[in-house]
Formats: sequence, structure tokens, C-alpha cells
Amino acid sequence: MVFSHHMVFSRRRIGAAAALVMAGAALAGCGGGGSSTDPDRGRNAKSFSLTITRNAIEGGKNSEEAEWITRTVIPRFVAAQKAKGVTAKVTFRGQGVDDEAYKTKLALDLKSRSGADVMDIDGIWVGEFAQAGYLKPLQDVVGAPADAWDGWTTIPASVQRLASFEGKRYGIPPATDGRVLFYNKRLFERAGLPAAWQPSNWQDVLSAARELKRLPGVTPVQLNAGTAMGEATTMQGVLPMLAGAGAEVYADGKWTGGGAAVKQVLGLYAQIYEREGLGDPKLQQEAKGRDKSFEEFADGRIGILAEGDYFWRDVLNPRSGVAKMKTRDQDVGYALIPAVAPGKGVRGQSFVSMSGGAITVLNPGTKYPRAWRRPPPGRSGSAAPT
Repeated sequence: MVFSHHMVFSRRRIGAAAALVMAGAALAGCGGGGSSTDPDRGRNAKSFSLTITRNAIEGGKNSEEAEWITRTVIPRFVAAQKAKGVTAKVTFRGQGVDDEAYKTKLALDLKSRSGADVMDIDGIWVGEFAQAGYLKPLQDVVGAPADAWDGWTTIPASVQRLASFEGKRYGIPPATDGRVLFYNKRLFERAGLPAAWQPSNWQDVLSAARELKRLPGVTPVQLNAGTAMGEATTMQGVLPMLAGAGAEVYADGKWTGGGAAVKQVLGLYAQIYEREGLGDPKLQQEAKGRDKSFEEFADGRIGILAEGDYFWRDVLNPRSGVAKMKTRDQDVGYALIPAVAPGKGVRGQSFVSMSGGAITVLNPGTKYPRAWRRPPPGRSGSAAPT
């Protein structure tokens, strides 16, 4: 993730010459279903159909992603295949639903050996989908080309691990992201807080929230909690705070139990939602609570909100966001997430984040797992930042 001076986030994307390499199409084939597990099946096909799905839809959720796939990725991939004498038909089935609903649909599709050939799942789901048998390692699905792909050299090892489980690759990470504390500068000004705000510990966050509480109709802080928030509670709430308390959820071959760091995180939640009333507990219980929190922030009714850079790009985006905020560029600031105290975060850090993002995976039931050939001369099959 890159932060610019004007708070514009950019993500590492894949080169356009063989854009669907990123989407897995260079390794995958098409047509969900089929029971064979032979990675060589369909490798010499001169025509095929491919279906892609993501939780993105034009005019709605992740609209820019949907536009990029339909207007750039698919046409260029089809043209590259045509240059090699192959006829490819690619269909994008965009979704625009809550993350948990999207996850359920994918799980049902994969369990029944149906659904799209190429799909995006949240990186945090890779392990459970693999353990359930819904996904197979890339090496099993497509054979040797999975590890021989030269695009791996352009993806940092730490980012590759987002798509790995127990040492095996299950997909391709087309991008990554990070978490910060977003805040409303106008509300900060009204509360007598600095426009250039950077808390150095958890108490600084709580102190700012107490000042914001003086403003009528304003929820001081939104820190995702509860099952209704789904993975947002994990990635935008518990895990960054746990890292800030000096622990990881899994380290040295062991899962974190009820240690001191976990108790500190639970204590922070209790202070925000129970003891001081600095957050709105109802938002954490409602099925649409996360979407509602987006709308309330955009309307100037939430002061501080912990989220990923997705929030800036696709939620508050004045042009295409799901909760458009016309004054985003002027009124929204961000701060790094502080550790409980300076130097007390994981690995002795004073500031922490959590990197995640979508992982592009292949349906193990695809009919053409190796409908792939080297790009024609002059075209690159490697990933490259754009």
C-alpha cells in the first residue's frame, strides 16, 4: 500500500499484456464442473469459455474493479489468446453483496463443484476453504506451470503468503492493502482536536474519542466488533489491536489463547462499548451495521473509524463510492494505528497494521486447468506494477 500526500491509495496491479495471468486465467481454463483432477485435461483446446466472479459490480460495490475487469482485463486477454490461434470467451459475473453473503455463495458453489472458474476470495478465508476441501493447491490443479510462472518474481514473498496455507500456494494475490484510523477533520476541529492527528498509544485514541463525545449526534469511534461484521471484526478490529498489544494470533506453532495481550484487547473493547459509551454497540449487532457505519462516517456522524484503504478508495469515493463523500479529500484524514504504548507492539513496533486483500483462486472443478500457452513474442506473461 502506498500513501500519497493527498491520501490517495494505490495498489500493486498486474501488467495489461496478459492481464488475466493475474486473474488465474493463464493457469486456469474454463467451464466450472467436471470431476477429473488431471491437470493436463483440455490443455490443447483451441477454444474455451471462462467465467470470472468477484464481489464487485459496476455502479455498486468495488465498481472500479468491475470496470477494470470488463473493459481492460477481459478484452486484452481475449486478444492475446486470439493472437495465439485460440478463441476465448470470457464472462464476468459480478457480485455486489455483503462479504459474508459472498463467502457463503462461494462455499456452496465449490462444495457442489459448480460456480465460476476463476474467483476472488478474501485472503483470510484461504485456510478454511482449503481445510474444507473447497480449494486445492495450485500445483495440484494446474501442475508444473503453477510454480514455473515467472510472475512470482514480481510479487514480494510476504504478499505471496497471503495466498498460502501450510506452505502451499492456493492462489495469486493481485494486490494487498493495509489498515489505518480514518478520522473526520471537521469533527476534530469542532472538538478542539488537531487536524494533523497521530495518536502514539491507545490512551490517545480514547482521549480524542472523549472529546468527540461532547458533540451532539456524533459517535466518537467505530471499532468493528461482533459476528455481524464478519471478517471486518477480525481484520479491522481484533487482529490489529492484538498486534498493537504485542502478540499475533498464531506464532511459533501455537494459537494465541487467553494471554495478557488478548485481555488488553478485550479491555479496550469493553472501555469503548461498555464503560465509556464511546462507540455504538447497536452497529455491531445489525446485519447491515458495517454499511451503516460507512454512511454515518460519510455524513459526519462518526469521528474515528478503523478500516482498510478500501474505505477510502471504494466507499467514500466521491464519484463511485457506495457511501459517496463529496468532501472526502478535504475532510478525511488518517493516522497509523498505535500500539498500546510506544514500542509495545508486535516485534517492538510503535505502530501496527494488518495487510490482507483478495486472493484470486481457481475452481478445482474447472474443465480446462491448463488452457495456457506462452504469450506470443513481444508480450509479457509476468506481473508488473502499473
